[in-house]
Amino acid sequence: MSWIEQHFSVFGSRVAAYEGERCWQYDDLLIEIQSLKEVFGAQISSAAACLAIEEASVVRTLAAIIAVLDLRQIALPISTALPESERLKQKQIAGASWTFRSGALSQVEPTNAVPARLLDELTQRAHAGLVIFSSGTSGEPKGMLHDLDELLQRYKRVKPRNDRTIQLLMPDHIGGLDAAFRTLLSGSTIIVPSERSPDAVAQAVEKHAATVLPATPTFLNLLQLSGVSKTYDFSSLEIVAYGAEPMPKPLLLSLSELLPKVDFQQKFGTSETGPVRIKDRGDQSLSFVISDADIESKIVDSELWLRTPSRILGYLNAEESSLKSDGWYRTGDLVESEADGSIRIVGKATQMINVGGQKVHPAEVEAVVGELESVLFCRVTGEVDPILGERIVCSLVLGENSSDIRTWKRRVRSHCRGRLADWKIPTVLYLDDKIWINARLKYTRTHREI
Repeated sequence: MSWIEQHFSVFGSRVAAYEGERCWQYDDLLIEIQSLKEVFGAQISSAAACLAIEEASVVRTLAAIIAVLDLRQIALPISTALPESERLKQKQIAGASWTFRSGALSQVEPTNAVPARLLDELTQRAHAGLVIFSSGTSGEPKGMLHDLDELLQRYKRVKPRNDRTIQLLMPDHIGGLDAAFRTLLSGSTIIVPSERSPDAVAQAVEKHAATVLPATPTFLNLLQLSGVSKTYDFSSLEIVAYGAEPMPKPLLLSLSELLPKVDFQQKFGTSETGPVRIKDRGDQSLSFVISDADIESKIVDSELWLRTPSRILGYLNAEESSLKSDGWYRTGDLVESEADGSIRIVGKATQMINVGGQKVHPAEVEAVVGELESVLFCRVTGEVDPILGERIVCSLVLGENSSDIRTWKRRVRSHCRGRLADWKIPTVLYLDDKIWINARLKYTRTHREI
């Protein structure tokens, strides 16, 4: 029995999860884990075999991951929200030889294999593995191999609580895994909404008197725009934890006005390191201090570097220049340092736009354009320019019925003058009819909707 199962056994008949029409007690969860261990153990004979978990049930997905932990195999949780083609691609990249889907285990012929050096390191440690993929908001999703034992060690210090947490992010994402394990290992309850829409989440908050809502800023924006907080009872909500992408300051302020009794808490972590404990400055500040005893940090040329025992072993389909031999990980997050020692993330280095040799970060432009009345959502990207190298493209979602793009071009340029340098002002403008998001509920700069 794994230490996680021993931990769960203490909670007995307490409610572990609400999913669909089912109420899972911790005793039920333990029975499910044991059942899956028997099924997996009876059929999967080789050590470190990669098992793709394609379960629609969040609770069964988590149970399968814990079963894999005890059997020292490699788990590959895959969201059923992904198209079949993308699920197949993930299984191929990870070299999955087994698939657990709709309660059935089947063997498949792997078309790839986890690099031998990574498997050797995992085997030497006698640990289980976890393969997850990055969000792919600005490029191809990267597959990475975690030491699952090391990743979960950080939850041994979770203190008992009695929260009821909306499980919005799926277990194929580091944020979804963090929300689930942090809730369950505290003896609290996860609440899985019927679907990941503002209306379904609002229904779940009201029905189960949810106290915690972890979400991306993009989803919180959708929640605000939908008006569901006026239709459903949000009075039980105590904490909204946001992360996985930068939070626009205007959005944070408007959310605070919408839900004045809620404590908005910034969270931080990376797919490569797992969650990082931070302490924000409060008062709707986006700055924070890393307050994690297990993690070292430093800033090199405005980029945040981290060193932690839970760093991934390596990538499966990407080069590894960001993974240093001495244990440091170059996050790609560009930060600004404050006088009090705190930092604020301004965006990703890979999203930097080069306009005639001048560097422009999309978040800076988005923050200024987002100040305009009637702008519900703003996305800034770079587009190839034959003279300047790149030009700045701005896509807007408006709160008014207006298709007069010429008027909006003049309005955006006029507003940006004096607030941004000339080369940072958008030269191309599009009006979108929707906010483009991916399966991780983050907006995508590639217009690849899932």
